[in-house]
Amino acid sequence: MEALQALVLTSAQLRDMLTEAARQGAALAVEELRADLHQAPDDTNLQKLRNYLADPASLSNPNDHWAHSELIRRIQTAAHGKPKSTAWFMKFQRETWLNKCFTRPSPAYGRRREWTFADIRLAWDTYYSKR
Repeated sequence: MEALQALVLTSAQLRDMLTEAARQGAALAVEELRADLHQAPDDTNLQKLRNYLADPASLSNPNDHWAHSELIRRIQTAAHGKPKSTAWFMKFQRETWLNKCFTRPSPAYGRRREWTFADIRLAWDTYYSKR
């Protein structure tokens, strides 16, 4: 029979360890929330979209996340760090059939249309696989 290692703690030691772990977890959560507060909602959404395009496993349900044309144009910037042009986006929509995908009106911008991250990723992969 193999010997097993064991650690014996008093209730006070266990309580201190759990309290310290909770304190560190709370500090991390507060730090993350503060970082989110300093970013505009569109910047946070753009960061999520970029992460999702780089790693599809980063979002469990990409159909629950939406982005409008300005964010799609900002995924990759053009010369001088500016967003891609509206003409580029129109061509992107036509060539990838993103314009045929289901859209919703933007809750923040009214008439502006939004697409799901899943549809954007399919269009993005299609567009850049041809190039």
